[in-house]
Amino acid sequence: MPKKVIFIGIDYLCFSLSKSLLDNNKYAEQPIEIIAFIDDEPWNNRTQVHGVTVFSPSEISALVRKHDVMLIIQIQGESISIADNIWEGIFKTKAKLITLQHHQDIVTMQKAVYKAYAIK
Repeated sequence: MPKKVIFIGIDYLCFSLSKSLLDNNKYAEQPIEIIAFIDDEPWNNRTQVHGVTVFSPSEISALVRKHDVMLIIQIQGESISIADNIWEGIFKTKAKLITLQHHQDIVTMQKAVYKAYAIK
C-alpha cells in the first residue's frame, strides 16, 4: 500500500524531490503516491506535475481527508500563502507536516521523507 503525500509547492526543489521519490518507488519497500501538489497561483490550478493535479491551498484539508494522506511535504522558503484556518483544518487530521530545508540536497530530503514515514 503506497504512502500518500501532498507537496506544498511546485518550484524546482519540489519538482526534483517528487521526481526522485517517484523514481525510487520501484526500489522502495513502501512506495510513495503523490496525491496532489498545492500552489496558490490561479494559473497553475488544475494543471499537472508528474501526472498529478495541482490544487489551490483551500483544498488541502479535503484532499487529506478524502485520500487518507499521512504526510504533507513543504520546503522552507516556498512562498505559498496558506491561511491559518486552512492549517487548523490540516492539523485536525492525522497528517504529519514535514518542512525540509531548501539548502539540503535531494538525497538528504528523500531520506527525511522516508524517515518521517519510518520507511527503510
